[in-house]
Amino acid sequence: MSDESVLTVRPVRDRRPLSVQVYDRLVEALRETARPGDTIPPEIELAAELGVSRTVLREALRLLEEDGVIERGADPRRRQLAHPGTRPPSFNAPLEEMLRAQNAITVEVVRTERLDVTNWSRALLELGDSTEQLLCRESLFRVDGEPVASALELVPTRDGAVPLALVDRPEAADQTLLASLGAQFRARCVPSLWRMSAGGSAGSRVGLKDVPRDRLTSLTTTLSKSGRPVFLAKYLIRLDAVVLTVGENPDAEDSFDLETP
Repeated sequence: MSDESVLTVRPVRDRRPLSVQVYDRLVEALRETARPGDTIPPEIELAAELGVSRTVLREALRLLEEDGVIERGADPRRRQLAHPGTRPPSFNAPLEEMLRAQNAITVEVVRTERLDVTNWSRALLELGDSTEQLLCRESLFRVDGEPVASALELVPTRDGAVPLALVDRPEAADQTLLASLGAQFRARCVPSLWRMSAGGSAGSRVGLKDVPRDRLTSLTTTLSKSGRPVFLAKYLIRLDAVVLTVGENPDAEDSFDLETP
């Protein structure tokens, strides 16, 4: 698809928020017709083709950038399908091992259920035309009762992809999905996406609905095994309340911390 090519997308109209519908339509169109580095059409053209306002379109584009589906090109006024990211820091730790706070951090599992694949999860887990369901777990992190982070994690349910039996253990009842899958599973995986963005959208996340967007940082990650993505997570973190420690060993010289001043 050249810089001036038209991206063919279907108009949107169902009961979901318009920005979510636009997100799905764009992911679908980009997945079918674009290659990394291809420039997407200007906002005014996309808005007209989708039948939505530019305000709705900009929200969907912001979410696509946040999730690493698109990125700014050499000309920052234009967006393009994102190139595969460089390899992130070499660790596979669950979020509870990466967060630090002055007081104890507690984890509450909000829900664990099987969900249908969306265009977002299909693209990042490289599921192609598969109709399999995904195992989803949402977890809420608190410090002194205050919500400080949320984890939304997804894994395929196909045979052999992940050790799903470990999720049902009693000791996994208050762990994130990645933690419940165990150290052996994580050791066999390679981080394949690490995308951080300021101003994450809480959406329907339990406990974070009233947190202002400018106090949230979004982190989207995938882990791959044998070259195939097997784990997807989107974390929302309040870096004004906790520190995110990145590195193989939190106390090693090559690790670094992320926090707001």
